[in-house]
Amino acid sequence: MPIEPPEWIEVELTSHRSAVGQRWVAVVLALAGVVGLVLSFFMEPEWWAVISLGLVSLFIVVIGISLWFNAGANAAATVALRESGTQAALRVLSAELVADDGVIYRLLLRVPVDELVVVQHQCSQGQCIDAAGGAPGTEVPALLDRATKSWGVIHGRLGG
Repeated sequence: MPIEPPEWIEVELTSHRSAVGQRWVAVVLALAGVVGLVLSFFMEPEWWAVISLGLVSLFIVVIGISLWFNAGANAAATVALRESGTQAALRVLSAELVADDGVIYRLLLRVPVDELVVVQHQCSQGQCIDAAGGAPGTEVPALLDRATKSWGVIHGRLGG
């Protein structure tokens, strides 16, 4: 007997091209971290400087590795949602500016299903900023899978 997920899960829609780009960045980060780690052993001045550079370099390697796996997971989830989901328009119920440094909005979206389902999407993409400016009542395009209770806002092309 299948177990239903308790709530709706947002998928960060990632095209194959975007996943490849993210993986290139991940490799560059990981290699920079490895180079920094190796160079930390050749530092002579103080033991604390060697340890500090080593820890920072190790942290950069971990970020690169996590970015690699995150890009793959997002791309795989996008493929699954594209295969099983349908396109739908999610109505923007409200929008809230959540960042001072950049323009990032938190949108409350109404999922078009039988029961009342409201989900959150936090974004800085132009399309979502425009929808936030016209809220309430505007819509954003999305992929929606009612069976797995997963959804994702479409920001651009998903193929390629």
